[in-house]
This record gives sequence, C-alpha cells and structure tokens, in this order.
Amino acid sequence: MKTGWLLMALVTGLLIPAQATMNAQMRTFVLHPLYSSLVNFAIGGIALGSMTCIAIVLGQSGNWRGATQAPWWAWCGGLIGATIVIVGIQAIPSIGAANFSVAIIAGQLFGALLLDHFGWLGLPEHPVSAPRLLGAAFLLLGVWLVQRY
Repeated sequence: MKTGWLLMALVTGLLIPAQATMNAQMRTFVLHPLYSSLVNFAIGGIALGSMTCIAIVLGQSGNWRGATQAPWWAWCGGLIGATIVIVGIQAIPSIGAANFSVAIIAGQLFGALLLDHFGWLGLPEHPVSAPRLLGAAFLLLGVWLVQRY
C-alpha cells in the first residue's frame, strides 16, 4: 500500500506545475493574482462539495463538529494553500514552472525534515540522519542546476 500512496503522490506532484501555470494563465484574464486565486479555490470548493455529496450518498460520513476540537494551527492549512497559489501565480511568469517547482520542492523537503525531526504538529519524531541530509543536499544541487541552466 505504501507504494500505491507514493505513486499517487508522484502523479499529484506531476500536476502541481500544471496547476500553478493554469492559475498564472487565469491571471492574464482576470488581471489580479487574488482574483485568479479565488477562481482556483471556487472551482476546488465546487469539486470538493460535489465529492462530499457523493460520499454522503454512498454512506460515508464525517464529523463537522470535530473541527471545533482541532488545535488552532490545524485551521491554517487553507491559508498556506492560498499563499502557495498566490506565490505561484506571481512567480511562474517570471521564473518559469521548473524553477518554481524545484524551489517549492526544496522548501517542502526542508520543512518536512524539520517537522519530522522535532515531531512538530503532532507528527512522530523521525530524526534527521546523514542519508536524509545527503538527499537534501542533492536536492539543493538539483535546484541550482535547474535554475542555472
């Protein structure tokens, strides 16, 4: 099952630069990054609402009230998502999809290493090791190569 999730993450990752480019293209029509972001989230909201309705019809239910029990920081995911979309809309026309993607991926890896190492946000601790740092260094080398050439 782990392989299946890794493949799903890989395929989803393939779509992120396309999504960011689509959002940047939308900006050329709506003339402002916030408008383009709002279009993105409106379409996403409609899609999620439709999927939730289908899940309910299929007998799958969640617990909306449970959200009131979540820690404050659990509510910030949407803010981070909005920031990522807005930065992509602004950055991609200037630096391109590849440079945006490698910078985002490098930031994600270093953020994930910190979260894992310290067990922040409720994660189990997975200490930083030499092989993990070597992998991060290779990623930085990749960022440099993609950006430079």
